[in-house]
Amino acid sequence: MIRPKAIEAQIDEAIALDLSALRVRLVITDRQHPQHLRSETLVHLVRHARRVGDQVLIGAALPVLLGRCEANLLVKVPDGQLPEAASVREEILGQFSELFASDDHGAAPDELDFYECKFNRAFRFFRIDIVRQEIARLKPAVDLPQPTDEEDADPREDVFARVSEAFQSPATQESIAFRSELEDAILALPTDERDAVILVHALGYQEESDDPDEETAATRCNCTGRTIRNRLKRAAAKLSRFKEDL
Repeated sequence: MIRPKAIEAQIDEAIALDLSALRVRLVITDRQHPQHLRSETLVHLVRHARRVGDQVLIGAALPVLLGRCEANLLVKVPDGQLPEAASVREEILGQFSELFASDDHGAAPDELDFYECKFNRAFRFFRIDIVRQEIARLKPAVDLPQPTDEEDADPREDVFARVSEAFQSPATQESIAFRSELEDAILALPTDERDAVILVHALGYQEESDDPDEETAATRCNCTGRTIRNRLKRAAAKLSRFKEDL
């Protein structure tokens, strides 16, 4: 898949910027401004940052990209359109973030390649697919297929297995340094994602429970278990480099 020349040129320009100059460009919201960074460019910056292990760059670019997606969803999946519109928006953002956590860095044609060429079109298809799944879920169904025991691997598992291990293993000189770096990265997450990670993977709360009296991450955050899982997906994309650091 070939990126348009204008996007290629902006990507080359953005990669060459130092962090201070890049942050100035990232806050420009007017799409007609000559310095505005396109969403295609932001996708490339996040993927590039993951390849080189630049967590600071991920922390700068990914929240801006997700913020644009969230603004789009508030318009395209508004409250009142679906019974659980807010949860569907969380689901879309969570699954989109998960694409970065499972990105194969160009080893083969990847879904994110499409986003680097035609972001709005790619995200529209992505959004519509999930909304249709939700509509189908809400329809009365007969003879629903039974779930199998096998599930696709969740990219969160590698990340958070190491988060849990870091907080639960006996301290060593090496693990103390790693844990300090990990804690800084977790504290830098948006508040909702940070709370979900700490509650589930540092303090050991369940995401949710069928027991209404059990205190869980969902009850602590006054939201659904689905929302907690979506927040964890977004956090996993930002913490993905730690799955390779232990």
